[in-house]
Amino acid sequence: MDDLPLIGDKFPVTVSANGNKTLAKELEEALKIQRKESAEFQAIKRLRAAGRFDRDVIVRWLRSEGYFVGTLNTTFDDGRIYHQVTPGPRYRIERLTLNFPADVAPPEMNSLPIREGAPLRAEDVLAGQDFVRDFVLDRYCLYEVAVDYDAEVDHRTQQAFVTYTLAPSPSVVFGETQISGVTSLEEDYLRLYLTFGKGACFKRRQIELSRLALLQTNLLTRVDVTTSPPQNGVVPIAFELTERNHRTLKAGIGYDSNIGPGLTLGWEHRNLFHRGQRLETEAKISEIERGLTGELTVPHFRRKGQTLVLHSEITHEVPDAYERTLGEVGARLSRELKQNWTGNIGTVLEFSRTIENEQKKDFALLSFPVGVDFIHTNDLLDPRYGWTFGVQTRPFINLYNTGTRFVKTTFVASVYLTESDWKLQPTLAMRAATGTITGESLEAVPAAHRYYVGGGGSVRGYAYQAVGLLTDGEPDGGLSFGETSVEVRLRLSNSWGFVVFADGGYAYPDKNPSFGEDFLWGAGIGIRYFTSFAPIRFDVATPLNKRTMEKDGVADDSVQIYISIGQAF
Repeated sequence: MDDLPLIGDKFPVTVSANGNKTLAKELEEALKIQRKESAEFQAIKRLRAAGRFDRDVIVRWLRSEGYFVGTLNTTFDDGRIYHQVTPGPRYRIERLTLNFPADVAPPEMNSLPIREGAPLRAEDVLAGQDFVRDFVLDRYCLYEVAVDYDAEVDHRTQQAFVTYTLAPSPSVVFGETQISGVTSLEEDYLRLYLTFGKGACFKRRQIELSRLALLQTNLLTRVDVTTSPPQNGVVPIAFELTERNHRTLKAGIGYDSNIGPGLTLGWEHRNLFHRGQRLETEAKISEIERGLTGELTVPHFRRKGQTLVLHSEITHEVPDAYERTLGEVGARLSRELKQNWTGNIGTVLEFSRTIENEQKKDFALLSFPVGVDFIHTNDLLDPRYGWTFGVQTRPFINLYNTGTRFVKTTFVASVYLTESDWKLQPTLAMRAATGTITGESLEAVPAAHRYYVGGGGSVRGYAYQAVGLLTDGEPDGGLSFGETSVEVRLRLSNSWGFVVFADGGYAYPDKNPSFGEDFLWGAGIGIRYFTSFAPIRFDVATPLNKRTMEKDGVADDSVQIYISIGQAF
């Protein structure tokens, strides 16, 4: 017998399959999963009852993989269950048939995820059914798309015959769409979120996409859809909507052992002028910053998929590198270029007074930020799959001294890979960022607009903004920078997670970043508590390239602590 590793601690079991180690391993995994997920198994108290449970699982699994005439012998010895499997011949698909109405052309046979001559696997049969259904949904306007399958087996020849049948249904188009239930929202604004129009090819998928788009406006708590029977080839649609409260008070708190606690208070109105215009105000208070911001977002400005954002800010900040008092106003226009891609362009006017090395400087900076972002992840605050990329370039001119001009360009990318079938569902998250400032020397660029590295959201383990050149222990900032981060995120349960991470980076005094050279590295561990909207993050990090006062002019603390909402990146 080919003994395999023990499955669990309750009623230990060994599986063998006549020397077929691959098959035995697959059966072991099937038993492991079923035992873990079954409340029936958890309630079993007797060894033989556990053996009967296992036998049912093994027989069902063998049949789902095309083994119909195998045998199973189960024995018990010294508290352990032994399953000896003789799988027998594997039935294979002799013929595939598509039974479609005359007015619907079926897909090409070689496009199906199931093949003649392949083993008869239940998973493949269901995948073929899904493929045929999706094929019809994408290409035809049928009122109902019902695909059934029939799998017949010939035990004499160990052959199988699989037939997919599409039920007849009339071809129809969308009719009038009624919207009811709203009081403060304008109906023509809500219709911008519908993905179909009157006379368009009827597709139920478009109805669900429209329903989802309406819910994602954050203006509604419920969207119910009624589809009426076809009338002369036309299907009327009715949306019954329920509005949510459009005003929200917000509060947030965070902690960084280098800069102390931070508090944010905010108020939001999501339907200011009855077309989803969102007004947000927020006050920030921490040991290094006091500020008040306001932002008005106008969705679908002038055209569908285009957003206008007007913002203003008054801030006083005192990080180690400088002290600044700022007043700023600006506008940004963003547009959906294509799926997952967004472009933006804007203008910002800021007046500031900066004190650096006891020297006071006044600036009136006019800038024109332009950027492109690609976001393809499952979640913005807790991404587990996908990747992102963004580039932002921002030309500046000092209106007090028009000879001072510079351009700041930043690149950021991240990728997320998750093995959801593995134990603890590990996520590998990686981030890289770099940027450069051209046109002026380091001293001529306002301190607040230089690049700084270090702290939460950057290189954890080091003081805020402290990874780079220092003068008398205070950061100089840089004309360029490089950063990289790697995290392994583990799910301990539905509510708790564990993270191991490493960050590296540096702010360089010249415009050409030496990515990787002179990097200071930090590493640490973290705990995540998953709420319904975002994880709460608690990270502890230590510097791996710890600096000393005698050698480097700065003494790094051994530990930094970070508490906030959302993943680090």
